[in-house]
Amino acid sequence: MTHKKPLHIPRGSRHIADDKWTEYKRRIPATWHAAARRKGYRIDRRLLDRLYVALECLTCGAHTAHRVYTLMAVQPACGGCQQAARQGDATKVGFTLQARDEAHRHYATYTLPCGHEARLQRGRVAKLAKEGPAPGARGYHCDICYARKLQDQAAKLGWSVIGADVEGESNYRQLEHDACGYQQRVSTGNLATGRFNCGGCGESWVSAPSALYMMRFRVPGYGVYVKLGHSCRPDRRMRSELRLGKNVEAELLDEVPMPSGQVARRVELGLHRQLEADHPTKVIPRDELADWINVTREVYTADAEPIIRRMLDEIESPRWPRKTKIKPPS
Repeated sequence: MTHKKPLHIPRGSRHIADDKWTEYKRRIPATWHAAARRKGYRIDRRLLDRLYVALECLTCGAHTAHRVYTLMAVQPACGGCQQAARQGDATKVGFTLQARDEAHRHYATYTLPCGHEARLQRGRVAKLAKEGPAPGARGYHCDICYARKLQDQAAKLGWSVIGADVEGESNYRQLEHDACGYQQRVSTGNLATGRFNCGGCGESWVSAPSALYMMRFRVPGYGVYVKLGHSCRPDRRMRSELRLGKNVEAELLDEVPMPSGQVARRVELGLHRQLEADHPTKVIPRDELADWINVTREVYTADAEPIIRRMLDEIESPRWPRKTKIKPPS
Protein backbone atom coordinates (compact mmCIF):
# COMPACT_ATOMS: atom_id res chain seq x y z
CA MET A 1 0.00 0.00 0.00
CA THR A 2 1.33 3.44 -0.95
CA HIS A 3 0.81 6.32 1.46
CA LYS A 4 0.74 9.73 -0.20
CA LYS A 5 1.43 11.84 2.86
CA PRO A 6 5.08 12.32 3.83
CA LEU A 7 6.11 10.72 7.10
CA HIS A 8 7.79 12.94 9.70
CA ILE A 9 10.48 11.06 11.61
CA PRO A 10 11.47 12.16 15.15
CA ARG A 11 15.14 12.93 15.62
CA GLY A 12 15.75 9.88 17.80
CA SER A 13 14.62 7.55 15.01
CA ARG A 14 16.36 9.14 12.01
CA HIS A 15 19.14 6.56 12.13
CA ILE A 16 16.66 4.15 10.54
CA ALA A 17 16.85 4.14 6.73
CA ASP A 18 13.93 5.68 4.87
CA ASP A 19 13.12 2.46 3.00
CA LYS A 20 12.64 0.63 6.29
CA TRP A 21 9.56 2.65 7.24
CA THR A 22 7.11 0.20 5.72
CA GLU A 23 3.73 -0.83 7.04
CA TYR A 24 3.67 -3.50 9.73
CA LYS A 25 0.41 -5.33 9.00
CA ARG A 26 -0.88 -6.24 12.41
CA ARG A 27 -3.99 -5.45 14.43
CA ILE A 28 -4.05 -2.13 16.30
CA PRO A 29 -5.30 -2.57 19.90
CA ALA A 30 -8.33 -0.50 20.94
CA THR A 31 -6.39 0.99 23.86
CA TRP A 32 -3.94 2.51 21.37
CA HIS A 33 -6.76 4.07 19.37
CA ALA A 34 -8.27 5.54 22.54
CA ALA A 35 -4.93 6.99 23.67
CA ALA A 36 -4.36 8.54 20.25
CA ARG A 37 -7.79 10.24 20.24
CA ARG A 38 -7.21 11.67 23.72
CA LYS A 39 -3.98 13.22 22.52
CA GLY A 40 -5.25 14.68 19.26
CA TYR A 41 -4.29 11.93 16.82
CA ARG A 42 -5.61 9.05 14.77
CA ILE A 43 -3.52 5.92 14.29
CA ASP A 44 -3.14 5.52 10.53
CA ARG A 45 -1.09 2.31 10.56
CA ARG A 46 1.61 0.38 12.34
CA LEU A 47 5.17 0.79 11.08
CA LEU A 48 8.46 -1.07 10.83
CA ASP A 49 7.81 -3.54 13.64
CA ARG A 50 5.61 -3.94 16.69
CA LEU A 51 7.12 -0.84 18.33
CA TYR A 52 6.03 1.95 15.95
CA VAL A 53 2.83 3.57 14.68
CA ALA A 54 2.07 6.36 12.21
CA LEU A 55 -0.02 9.04 13.95
CA GLU A 56 -2.20 11.39 11.91
CA CYS A 57 -2.56 14.81 13.55
CA LEU A 58 -6.22 15.84 13.89
CA THR A 59 -5.13 19.50 13.65
CA CYS A 60 -2.96 19.59 10.52
CA GLY A 61 -3.36 16.08 9.08
CA ALA A 62 0.37 15.33 8.99
CA HIS A 63 1.71 11.83 9.65
CA THR A 64 4.43 11.35 12.27
CA ALA A 65 6.17 8.12 13.26
CA HIS A 66 6.27 7.46 16.99
CA ARG A 67 7.02 4.58 19.28
CA VAL A 68 3.99 3.02 20.90
CA TYR A 69 5.59 3.77 24.27
CA THR A 70 5.65 7.50 23.41
CA LEU A 71 1.98 7.40 22.46
CA MET A 72 0.95 5.70 25.68
CA ALA A 73 3.27 7.50 28.14
CA VAL A 74 3.58 11.13 27.00
CA GLN A 75 2.16 13.67 24.54
CA PRO A 76 3.64 12.91 21.09
CA ALA A 77 4.85 15.88 19.07
CA CYS A 78 3.44 16.42 15.60
CA GLY A 79 6.19 16.83 13.02
CA GLY A 80 3.84 18.69 10.69
CA CYS A 81 2.80 21.26 13.30
CA GLN A 82 6.44 21.76 14.31
CA GLN A 83 7.50 22.27 10.70
CA ALA A 84 4.67 24.74 10.05
CA ALA A 85 5.54 26.73 13.18
CA ARG A 86 9.21 26.93 12.22
CA GLN A 87 8.41 27.95 8.66
CA GLY A 88 5.96 30.53 9.99
CA ASP A 89 8.58 32.04 12.30
CA ALA A 90 11.07 32.21 9.44
CA THR A 91 8.59 33.83 7.06
CA LYS A 92 7.55 36.40 9.66
CA VAL A 93 11.10 37.73 9.96
CA GLY A 94 11.87 37.52 6.24
CA PHE A 95 13.88 34.28 6.32
CA THR A 96 13.38 31.09 4.34
CA LEU A 97 13.76 27.83 6.24
CA GLN A 98 15.93 25.49 4.15
CA ALA A 99 16.76 22.45 6.25
CA ARG A 100 17.08 21.27 9.81
CA ASP A 101 20.54 20.68 11.25
CA GLU A 102 20.95 16.93 11.71
CA ALA A 103 24.01 17.46 13.91
CA HIS A 104 22.28 19.74 16.41
CA ARG A 105 18.55 19.71 17.06
CA HIS A 106 18.43 23.37 18.10
CA TYR A 107 19.76 24.66 14.76
CA ALA A 108 18.56 24.95 11.18
CA THR A 109 19.75 26.49 7.91
CA TYR A 110 17.96 29.62 6.69
CA THR A 111 18.22 31.90 3.68
CA LEU A 112 18.49 35.49 4.94
CA PRO A 113 16.93 38.56 3.29
CA CYS A 114 20.33 39.34 1.75
CA GLY A 115 20.22 36.02 -0.13
CA HIS A 116 22.95 34.26 1.82
CA GLU A 117 22.47 31.14 3.92
CA ALA A 118 23.19 30.97 7.64
CA ARG A 119 23.01 28.36 10.38
CA LEU A 120 20.89 29.80 13.19
CA GLN A 121 19.33 28.68 16.44
CA ARG A 122 15.65 27.98 15.87
CA GLY A 123 14.86 29.42 19.29
CA ARG A 124 16.41 32.76 18.35
CA VAL A 125 14.40 32.88 15.14
CA ALA A 126 11.23 32.14 17.12
CA LYS A 127 12.08 34.92 19.60
CA LEU A 128 12.75 37.35 16.75
CA ALA A 129 9.40 36.46 15.20
CA LYS A 130 7.65 37.05 18.51
CA GLU A 131 9.41 40.20 19.73
CA GLY A 132 10.83 41.72 16.55
CA PRO A 133 14.36 43.15 16.18
CA ALA A 134 15.90 45.60 18.62
CA PRO A 135 15.44 49.29 17.74
CA GLY A 136 17.66 50.22 14.82
CA ALA A 137 18.73 46.61 14.20
CA ARG A 138 17.91 44.22 11.35
CA GLY A 139 17.55 41.23 13.61
CA TYR A 140 20.14 39.05 11.91
CA HIS A 141 23.85 38.90 11.13
CA CYS A 142 25.22 37.64 7.82
CA ASP A 143 28.89 36.63 7.95
CA ILE A 144 29.31 37.08 4.19
CA CYS A 145 27.79 40.57 4.11
CA TYR A 146 29.76 41.55 7.21
CA ALA A 147 33.03 40.41 5.63
CA ARG A 148 32.27 42.50 2.53
CA LYS A 149 31.40 45.46 4.71
CA LEU A 150 34.73 45.25 6.54
CA GLN A 151 36.58 44.92 3.23
CA ASP A 152 34.81 48.01 1.87
CA GLN A 153 35.63 49.97 5.02
CA ALA A 154 39.28 48.99 4.76
CA ALA A 155 39.46 49.83 1.03
CA LYS A 156 38.17 53.35 1.63
CA LEU A 157 41.04 53.87 4.08
CA GLY A 158 43.70 52.37 1.81
CA TRP A 159 43.87 48.99 3.52
CA SER A 160 42.86 45.39 2.72
CA VAL A 161 41.41 42.78 5.06
CA ILE A 162 43.56 39.69 4.51
CA GLY A 163 42.15 37.36 7.15
CA ALA A 164 40.92 36.67 10.64
CA ASP A 165 42.81 37.94 13.65
CA VAL A 166 46.05 36.05 14.21
CA GLU A 167 45.32 35.96 17.95
CA GLY A 168 41.79 34.66 17.49
CA GLU A 169 39.91 37.74 18.72
CA SER A 170 36.51 37.90 17.01
CA ASN A 171 36.39 41.71 16.99
CA TYR A 172 39.80 42.07 15.29
CA ARG A 173 40.95 41.47 11.72
CA GLN A 174 44.35 41.17 10.07
CA LEU A 175 44.88 44.10 7.67
CA GLU A 176 47.50 45.01 5.08
CA HIS A 177 48.35 48.62 4.24
CA ASP A 178 48.09 49.13 0.48
CA ALA A 179 50.70 51.89 0.51
CA CYS A 180 53.55 50.07 2.25
CA GLY A 181 52.45 46.43 2.57
CA TYR A 182 52.67 46.40 6.36
CA GLN A 183 50.33 43.93 8.10
CA GLN A 184 48.75 44.45 11.51
CA ARG A 185 45.78 43.67 13.75
CA VAL A 186 42.99 46.27 13.79
CA SER A 187 39.78 46.19 15.81
CA THR A 188 36.56 46.31 13.82
CA GLY A 189 35.54 49.37 15.84
CA ASN A 190 38.64 51.31 14.79
CA LEU A 191 38.24 50.06 11.24
CA ALA A 192 34.73 51.54 11.16
CA THR A 193 35.93 54.96 12.33
CA GLY A 194 39.30 54.92 10.57
CA ARG A 195 41.08 55.79 13.81
CA PHE A 196 44.21 53.67 13.67
CA ASN A 197 47.81 54.15 12.60
CA CYS A 198 50.08 52.11 10.34
CA GLY A 199 52.82 50.45 12.37
CA GLY A 200 55.02 50.31 9.28
CA CYS A 201 55.08 53.71 7.57
CA GLY A 202 53.48 55.62 10.44
CA GLU A 203 50.50 56.99 8.49
CA SER A 204 47.89 58.04 11.06
CA TRP A 205 44.17 58.78 11.04
CA VAL A 206 45.02 62.26 12.31
CA SER A 207 46.99 62.88 9.10
CA ALA A 208 44.38 61.31 6.81
CA PRO A 209 41.81 63.50 5.00
CA SER A 210 38.73 64.40 7.03
CA ALA A 211 35.74 66.73 6.84
CA LEU A 212 33.62 69.09 8.88
CA TYR A 213 29.92 68.38 8.63
CA MET A 214 26.53 69.73 9.64
CA MET A 215 23.64 67.38 10.29
CA ARG A 216 19.97 68.05 10.92
CA PHE A 217 17.85 65.60 12.88
CA ARG A 218 14.30 65.48 14.15
CA VAL A 219 13.56 63.91 17.54
CA PRO A 220 9.95 62.77 18.14
CA GLY A 221 8.30 64.94 20.76
CA TYR A 222 11.26 67.34 20.97
CA GLY A 223 11.74 69.01 17.61
CA VAL A 224 14.51 69.74 15.12
CA TYR A 225 18.19 70.15 16.00
CA VAL A 226 21.48 70.61 14.15
CA LYS A 227 24.87 69.10 14.91
CA LEU A 228 28.33 70.35 13.97
CA GLY A 229 31.17 67.86 13.96
CA HIS A 230 34.04 66.30 12.05
CA SER A 231 34.68 62.82 10.69
CA CYS A 232 36.68 61.11 7.98
CA ARG A 233 33.36 59.55 6.94
CA PRO A 234 30.42 61.81 7.84
CA ASP A 235 27.87 59.44 6.30
CA ARG A 236 29.10 56.63 8.54
CA ARG A 237 29.07 58.99 11.50
CA MET A 238 25.44 59.86 10.84
CA ARG A 239 24.19 56.31 10.33
CA SER A 240 26.04 54.29 12.92
CA GLU A 241 28.41 55.95 15.33
CA LEU A 242 25.92 58.43 16.76
CA ARG A 243 23.57 55.55 17.62
CA LEU A 244 20.48 57.63 16.95
CA GLY A 245 17.34 56.53 18.76
CA LYS A 246 14.49 54.80 17.01
CA ASN A 247 12.38 57.09 14.80
CA VAL A 248 14.99 59.88 14.78
CA GLU A 249 15.18 61.30 11.24
CA ALA A 250 18.67 62.45 10.25
CA GLU A 251 19.96 64.33 7.21
CA LEU A 252 23.51 65.31 6.28
CA LEU A 253 23.32 68.98 5.23
CA ASP A 254 26.87 70.02 4.44
CA GLU A 255 30.46 68.77 4.28
CA VAL A 256 33.67 70.76 4.10
CA PRO A 257 36.82 68.75 3.27
CA MET A 258 39.75 69.14 5.66
CA PRO A 259 43.36 68.14 4.91
CA SER A 260 43.58 65.94 8.02
CA GLY A 261 41.69 64.79 11.07
CA GLN A 262 43.97 66.88 13.25
CA VAL A 263 43.11 70.06 11.35
CA ALA A 264 39.41 69.18 11.29
CA ARG A 265 39.36 68.65 15.05
CA ARG A 266 41.14 71.94 15.72
CA VAL A 267 38.80 73.92 13.46
CA GLU A 268 35.72 72.22 14.88
CA LEU A 269 36.67 73.07 18.46
CA GLY A 270 37.17 76.69 17.44
CA LEU A 271 33.71 76.83 15.89
CA HIS A 272 32.13 75.35 19.01
CA ARG A 273 33.88 77.90 21.21
CA GLN A 274 32.63 80.70 18.99
CA LEU A 275 29.07 79.39 18.99
CA GLU A 276 29.07 78.94 22.75
CA ALA A 277 30.38 82.48 23.25
CA ASP A 278 28.15 84.26 20.72
CA HIS A 279 25.00 82.11 20.91
CA PRO A 280 24.86 80.40 24.32
CA THR A 281 21.07 80.02 24.18
CA LYS A 282 21.37 77.87 21.06
CA VAL A 283 23.56 75.25 22.74
CA ILE A 284 21.65 72.09 23.72
CA PRO A 285 22.69 70.56 27.08
CA ARG A 286 23.94 66.99 26.77
CA ASP A 287 21.35 65.51 29.15
CA GLU A 288 18.44 66.85 27.11
CA LEU A 289 19.00 64.39 24.26
CA ALA A 290 21.02 61.69 26.03
CA ASP A 291 18.43 59.03 25.22
CA TRP A 292 18.35 59.93 21.53
CA ILE A 293 21.89 60.65 20.33
CA ASN A 294 25.37 59.54 21.41
CA VAL A 295 27.29 62.83 21.71
CA THR A 296 28.81 64.81 24.55
CA ARG A 297 27.92 68.22 23.07
CA GLU A 298 28.00 69.66 19.51
CA VAL A 299 24.18 69.93 19.22
CA TYR A 300 22.33 73.21 18.68
CA THR A 301 18.81 74.52 18.21
CA ALA A 302 17.35 74.52 14.71
CA ASP A 303 17.75 78.29 14.30
CA ALA A 304 21.53 77.87 14.56
CA GLU A 305 21.56 76.20 11.15
CA PRO A 306 22.10 79.39 9.06
CA ILE A 307 24.85 80.48 11.46
CA ILE A 308 26.70 77.20 11.17
CA ARG A 309 26.16 77.10 7.41
CA ARG A 310 27.76 80.53 7.05
CA MET A 311 30.69 79.38 9.17
CA LEU A 312 31.23 76.38 6.92
CA ASP A 313 30.89 78.53 3.80
CA GLU A 314 33.55 80.87 5.16
CA ILE A 315 35.88 77.96 5.85
CA GLU A 316 35.33 76.63 2.33
CA SER A 317 36.16 80.04 0.91
CA PRO A 318 39.65 80.45 -0.61
CA ARG A 319 40.12 83.45 1.72
CA TRP A 320 40.05 81.20 4.78
CA PRO A 321 41.62 81.10 7.33
CA ARG A 322 40.95 84.58 8.62
CA LYS A 323 42.47 86.10 11.70
CA THR A 324 39.14 87.55 12.79
CA LYS A 325 36.32 85.31 13.86
CA ILE A 326 33.48 84.50 11.50
CA LYS A 327 30.58 86.91 11.72
CA PRO A 328 27.10 85.47 12.18
CA PRO A 329 24.49 86.25 9.52
CA SER A 330 22.37 89.32 10.18
